Amino acid sequence: MKAKRCPKGHGNMPLIKIDKNTTFRGVAVSYPSAAHVCPVCGLEAGTIEQASAVQKAIADAFRKKKRLLTGGEICSFRKDKGLTQKGLADLMNVGIASVKRWETGLIQSKAMDHALRIHLQGQTATDKYTGDREFSIERVKLVIRTFESILKKKILKKTDKLLFAAKYLWYADLLSFRYLGRSMTGATYASLPYGPQLNNYNDLIDEIKKADEDLPEPLSTDEMRIIKKICEKFPTERNVYDAAHRETIWKKTPTGAIIPYTLSSKLTEI
Repeated sequence: MKAKRCPKGHGNMPLIKIDKNTTFRGVAVSYPSAAHVCPVCGLEAGTIEQASAVQKAIADAFRKKKRLLTGGEICSFRKDKGLTQKGLADLMNVGIASVKRWETGLIQSKAMDHALRIHLQGQTATDKYTGDREFSIERVKLVIRTFESILKKKILKKTDKLLFAAKYLWYADLLSFRYLGRSMTGATYASLPYGPQLNNYNDLIDEIKKADEDLPEPLSTDEMRIIKKICEKFPTERNVYDAAHRETIWKKTPTGAIIPYTLSSKLTEI
């Protein structure tokens, strides 16, 4: 490689490897960098390849902070499994371009990271029916009350069988799993003739009504954003009821069977 020379006439600029700090997506990260540096004036210069490597290093540093698989880890685990990029893409039902981008710097969502770990590290989806969260009746009550506050109407009523409330909960839990990597409540949902419904809902209704919504972990900013999005999309109970009945993942799940959270990416109405 031809040595770079300082444009100010100070001679050769040796390649220096240094650790740098930056803020990426609101997170402070440290990352390795390499650049040609003038020993006289301190001017830095790099190639397109070095700039690309820096962007990947920043992305990987961010992923480590967020406990996501890095591009190098995805590539290494894939090869250990004897998988090509296309092979992994086919297993995950995604395009090969997604796998290529994850390995070269694109940051995957928490839900996709979970799916990657299942296929690459042998982690089983033992809690695919709870969305990676322990079931909390108090959190079910909290999410319902939050919907009521935003919609400005009661969706949990005295004689209610959760016909409409369960649809709002279902969308909240599945979207949370899709975007954040785990559900909001840990509830399981069955495919019933009247749409997705809390599993064993008849045994839960009274307990939900009696639950103290001030006890569970508060909803995060991202969870609140998801609930608001659902309220904007489905401002009336009929809206959410009809939408749930149009969802293919409900239609294709046998009556009485549990709808797995791993199908959250196939929601079509929101």
